[in-house]
Amino acid sequence: MKRKIMMLSLCLGILLFVLFPEVVNRGAKTGLLLWFHTVLPALLPFMILSTFMVKENITGVVSRVAAPVFCRLFGVSRAGCYPVAIGLLSGYPVGARTVAQVYGQGMISQEEAQYILSFCNNASPMFMLEYIGLECMNMKVPAQLCALLYLSAWLNALWTRIWKRYDFREGEGWGEFVPSRRRGNWIASLDESILDAFVVISKVGGYMMLFSIIALWMENVLPVADAIKYIGIGVLEITTGGALFARLHLANWLQGGIFLGLCAFGGLSSVAQTASVLSDTNLSVKKYVLAKIRQMGIAFALGACWFYIKGKV
Repeated sequence: MKRKIMMLSLCLGILLFVLFPEVVNRGAKTGLLLWFHTVLPALLPFMILSTFMVKENITGVVSRVAAPVFCRLFGVSRAGCYPVAIGLLSGYPVGARTVAQVYGQGMISQEEAQYILSFCNNASPMFMLEYIGLECMNMKVPAQLCALLYLSAWLNALWTRIWKRYDFREGEGWGEFVPSRRRGNWIASLDESILDAFVVISKVGGYMMLFSIIALWMENVLPVADAIKYIGIGVLEITTGGALFARLHLANWLQGGIFLGLCAFGGLSSVAQTASVLSDTNLSVKKYVLAKIRQMGIAFALGACWFYIKGKV
């Protein structure tokens, strides 16, 4: 069945390329320019730095600083604090990649890695502040979007902890910190980190290009109402969908809730990017997607309530 679905998708893709060459050309340019001007400078330094820190075993510094808060807030081990911190600060798919690296080094268990993955992989603060908050929503104080997004991530983690009865803090039998052997040649580690980061960021650019083509095709070809079309594009690719969804004239509470929900999910493009960085691990992409759908619902409810109350004050 999976092979049949893949073959059907490939045939539809080829048909799309043949029937709509202009849409394909414009979509590819849009995706690649967006990747080059926005994603590449924002994510690449984080990718190089986080990879270098894992290779040189300097993650313990970040873990020690974050542990007093994150161990209590999220119930993670000391070693698990590092991917949580990097994920909350950097954005898709750096959080997932850092989880995969720390898990691959044997610093955290598979169960804890899957748990951290469910909430640490989010849109970056700069994307929320500058693009969604300022450009799309014209907000005077866009920091509230980041606060609501992080709150949805914490509530999502709390729900999982209660449901699964997770507690990975040291001393309770979960997620003990096992440091990897330190690499002697830091120049070699830096070279490997740069190469690894460029491989991943190139994959991200490829996914953004492909999903931008599909998004542009949906915008120009699908005969459905604009609201449904733009939300669908947002579910597909949040950057293109956000710009289009901002054109709609909806109630502030509804638009704010949908924007926040779409950002919490990140779009199928970010799911594909995350699946790519997890391909060498046994971590479940399906469980990750289910967790992001749950966070999307939480974020929508938080955003709708927040902007509704603000509109009444």
